[in-house]
Amino acid sequence: MCNQTPISRRTTRKKNPFFLLSTASYHWTDEKGEKGPLRPSKSASLFTGVILLLSMVIIEKLVYNFIATYCAGLDPIMEIKRHQQVLARHIGVDALCSFVVAYVGCGNWKILSEVLTFKKDDESSRRIYTYQPSGHQILLFFLAYQVKNLYDSYVWNDGIIFILHHIFAGVTALLGMYPGVASMYGIFFMGISELSTFFLCLLANFDPSFGVDGLDVAFPKTRIFLASLFIVTFIAVRIIMWPICTYHFLRDSANILKTNGDRETKPVKLALSMMMISSCLLTILQVVWLGEILLTAKKEIEALL
Repeated sequence: MCNQTPISRRTTRKKNPFFLLSTASYHWTDEKGEKGPLRPSKSASLFTGVILLLSMVIIEKLVYNFIATYCAGLDPIMEIKRHQQVLARHIGVDALCSFVVAYVGCGNWKILSEVLTFKKDDESSRRIYTYQPSGHQILLFFLAYQVKNLYDSYVWNDGIIFILHHIFAGVTALLGMYPGVASMYGIFFMGISELSTFFLCLLANFDPSFGVDGLDVAFPKTRIFLASLFIVTFIAVRIIMWPICTYHFLRDSANILKTNGDRETKPVKLALSMMMISSCLLTILQVVWLGEILLTAKKEIEALL
């Protein structure tokens, strides 16, 4: 009989996607495909972030062309170029981006089910350190959006408060990705909570200062409808859900900061400290914004009576 030479088996290397689009693409593994999910490389996140940023610019231009072509005849105020640009920004960038992160966040709400109560447990380490692909996806999209927001705020002269907000929010999202902590909480704070922001961005078109002056007079029912949806979603996600998630995040982060293990490095503790400060400041803002909403609602009701 002839001697049979054994055929050597090649070890197939797992190739991770470089362009991160779907949630599944954020589920990286090692070369053998055995360990995972792992966080995407910084180069993959940077490449995807640039593509997302360019997409926002293109979509804004497309929305502007659509408004200028098909909506200019709806009302005389729609014929003004500046008004068309404002609408394109608020609809094609702000509202769309808020909707995307909110959609992904709401689609993964079950991951947050364990922190939707005030029940205490000893799972702080798991929640802070466990990588969540959908959380990283939201954080990366949110970061790209804040870069676009920062540029728009400078061009449109929104003011220093908005510029600082975009910088701080963007840095927080970046820290959530690298060194990579609390991506689970990113699903809520930069995902689900943006549901109210989606309606706020649409409502901003009716603001005389930041939107289109006179749009509220031209389309009063649309304004009231959007304002109602904004109030309902704001109360649901930012007044009811926000304090619960903030409580767990601050508690989990405080537990990690008190620990001195191998994973509790200086970058990790710095990232968590900055996130805790951001969380406290934003929580205070929720109360301030609620007061402004109630005062505005009171004036609107009095005007109708």
